[in-house]
Amino acid sequence: MSTGVNATLLTSEVADDAYVTFAGYDLAWASPCSDGLLEGSCGAIDLSEQSGYGWKIMTSDLFTSLNITASTFVVDYTSSNTQFFSGSNYAKASGWFSNSYLHIDINNGLAGSWAFADTAESCCSETITYRVSSSVSVPEPSSIALVSDPEPITYLISNSVSIPEPSSITLLGLCLAGLGLSRKKKTA
Repeated sequence: MSTGVNATLLTSEVADDAYVTFAGYDLAWASPCSDGLLEGSCGAIDLSEQSGYGWKIMTSDLFTSLNITASTFVVDYTSSNTQFFSGSNYAKASGWFSNSYLHIDINNGLAGSWAFADTAESCCSETITYRVSSSVSVPEPSSIALVSDPEPITYLISNSVSIPEPSSITLLGLCLAGLGLSRKKKTA
C-alpha cells in the first residue's frame, strides 16, 4: 500500500542512477500513482521541471513495442535512487516527478499495473516517464581487438550534424572546367 509524504519536488535533472537506458530510451519509474491525465490519481505526475529535459509520460504503444516490465528497472547498484525488493534493486525517480511520494510500488509493476498518457487506468497504477537517450552504447566490432576490456564504449550523439557546403566543391569543379576549356581553346 502506498503512503504519501510531503516531499519537495527535485528541480535538477534526473540523476543518472535514477533511470535506466533501454533500447535507445531513458526510462524513469516516476511514481506509484497513475499520471492523472485521463483519470483521478493519488498523486499526479509533475512534469513542470523535467519536460525541459525531454521527459514525457509513457504511452501504451511505446511501452508495448519496447516490451517493458518491472525487471527492466533492475540495476546492479545501490543508491538513494534505488529501492530494494525481493533481492533486487530497482531504479526509481519519484522525487523528480512527485511531491507526494518518494517510493515506487514494485508489486504493482510486477503485476503489470502501469499508467499511460493515452489511456485511463485505476489510481494506483505505476507511471513511467521516458525520453530519447542522449547516449548510445556501441560495442567494439569483434573483428577489431583494440583493447582487452570487453566493456562497451559510450558515444554521445549531438543533435546537430556538420555538413560541408556544396558551394566549395562546385567552385572547385567550375575552376577545373574553366581551365580545361581555356587549354582547349588555346590548342584550337
